[in-house]
Formats: sequence, C-alpha cells, structure tokens
Amino acid sequence: MPVVATDISVAFGERRVLNGMSATFEEGTITALRAPSGFGKSTLLAIIAGHQKPDAGTVTITSADGGDDTPGISWIDQASPVFPHRTATDNVAMGALSRGATREESLTIAAHNLTRLGLDDVRDRAGKRLSGGERQRVAVARSMAAETPVILADEPTASLDAASRGLVIDALRAAADAGAIVIIATHDDTVAESADRIIRMDTLDTPSAPEATA
Repeated sequence: MPVVATDISVAFGERRVLNGMSATFEEGTITALRAPSGFGKSTLLAIIAGHQKPDAGTVTITSADGGDDTPGISWIDQASPVFPHRTATDNVAMGALSRGATREESLTIAAHNLTRLGLDDVRDRAGKRLSGGERQRVAVARSMAAETPVILADEPTASLDAASRGLVIDALRAAADAGAIVIIATHDDTVAESADRIIRMDTLDTPSAPEATA
C-alpha cells in the first residue's frame, strides 16, 4: 500500500513551490522532507492528506485490500490542536475511538501512548492547561492510538526539548516498524537522521531515496 505522488506541481501566485515532483512512499518506512521554509514540504503533506489540491499531478493511496477506499491518515500539525476542555487522556483516547475501539479499550490504549510519550504526569490535565510541548506530544500520542496506515507529521518536534524529541522519534519509529508509512516535514537534523530516507525538497537531491524525482 504505497503512497505514490506523481508529477505534483503547485504555485502560489507567481511562486512555484512544487514543480513536477514524483515520489513513492513505502510501508514500514520513515521519510523526512528537508528544505528551508517555502520549498513545499508542508504543501506536499497537505496534498497527500487531501487538504489541498495540486495544480497538476496525482496522489494515489491504495487500501491494504487493494480497494478504492482511502486508508486512514493521521495528521500531526505544528499547531498541535487538542480539545481544550478534555483531559490529555480523553484527547488521546479519541484516536483509538476513531478506529472502533470501545471506550474501555480506548482508555487503555490512551494510557499506554501517554506513557510512551512521557505524559503520565498530565494525563488528567485539561488540554487548555497543557504547555505547547505537552500539546504536541498529546497530538503524537493521539495519532499513535489511531494506528492509521499513513502518518503525516509537520515539524512534530519543533517545540520540544531533547528528551521529548527522542520520545516522539521513538514513537514514530515504532509506528513505521509496525507497517505504517510515516512522512515527516522537518528542519530537525536528529529527526532526519532517524528516517530511512531523506528527500531534499530544495534540490530533490535524494541519494537515499532514488525513487524521488523532479
């Protein structure tokens, strides 16, 4: 069930950020998108997620059974949105509920993912009382709980200290090892080094990703 982007082009006014880009993202891998701001990293994620249409080109995602149904996609945004009046546990449990887990199962899954992201101390804290870094990790934990086959992460470690960053990287690695396709837009060298391949969006020089082309 690869994600296949073919000849993707996008322009904002006279500024072209993607120009006929093609790439294949395979199951069980982490791909890091690297470039300075303005070279289309977040735009490509938004197109894969279906949040934005390209000016030209297509994205194809085939479900695991070969059907036409689009598989589940988790989106980890820089803004790390959480429900402000719900606890961290409830926020993460929503990920499990979205894939049909019972309420009891979802709470167990939430507890596990809060622990793996170092959030045990805030599990009963309302979203509005979480720090920016805590909200970011709650968003990651919620995506882990959802267990979607595709995970798109836009700067998931941007506001995190080194210890928290390591927990996020470990969680994303575990998701990939379980078979997910993980695509990360990042400026973080440590995150990029943890990936299976790097696509450099500014040059599309991809020695570790030979299927990515311009």
